[in-house]
Amino acid sequence: MRLFYYRFILDICFGSCLFPSLLYLFLYVNFPETFEPYNSLIVTLSLPWSNLAACRSIIALSITTDRVLAAYFPIAYRTGNFVMSTWIILTISVGFGLSEELVLFEFCGYELNVPVGCKVLGCAVNRCFYRFWTLHKTAIFLTLAILSILLSIRLLLWTNDKNTTKNSQITKANRLALLDTVVVLIFDFSPSFLGSLSMTASFFSFEVVGPYIGVCKATGCAIEAIIVSTFLISRKPKQLKKIIVGKASMSTKNTFSVHTK
Repeated sequence: MRLFYYRFILDICFGSCLFPSLLYLFLYVNFPETFEPYNSLIVTLSLPWSNLAACRSIIALSITTDRVLAAYFPIAYRTGNFVMSTWIILTISVGFGLSEELVLFEFCGYELNVPVGCKVLGCAVNRCFYRFWTLHKTAIFLTLAILSILLSIRLLLWTNDKNTTKNSQITKANRLALLDTVVVLIFDFSPSFLGSLSMTASFFSFEVVGPYIGVCKATGCAIEAIIVSTFLISRKPKQLKKIIVGKASMSTKNTFSVHTK
């Protein structure tokens, strides 16, 4: 469950990094003559939220993989055969996010030279990095889609099986992971996929529909924040109730022991 909390923090950081990029984009569109000389800021301001988006995708993949393993191999999962340290997952996700700069400037040999009239990161980078960005996005989100289908099937079988004893906490975690995956696929993968089509289909270009990729990602972050917050709020009263009941039982035992003495 810790990964959900880290994902929540990443969503806050993502929104904070996305805001300056959208603000510059708004100013650039309305005052092109003033901000055209500073169009290199498109890359400078877009890379941080692109890094965080890559981190978020790895954590989302880890959460869904964890839930699928717990659903299909419960005994092996409980014995710790599939458990990976949260810090290892975080390190991998951060490393994967920061690898974008390495690929862009070292492997693809990119030089900061944004074409005139370009207003988004897709046309500001070279074709080598754009191909890398598209491939890794497609691979991650395709895997997420397959895992979410497997998790949905397992949850459906559990729901219809009357002989299966259901752990409410595990079921809630599975549903939360499934909702998280659906939000990622709709608000993260779909806009990115449509953005990749802008090279051949002008309808999906920025000039026609605006900065829909950034807006959709921000909307997805907001929805995920609401989902996680709702889960945390619904979880706290139960924990508080357990603490109160535990303290009450302890005080009853102590009172009984005093009277018996």
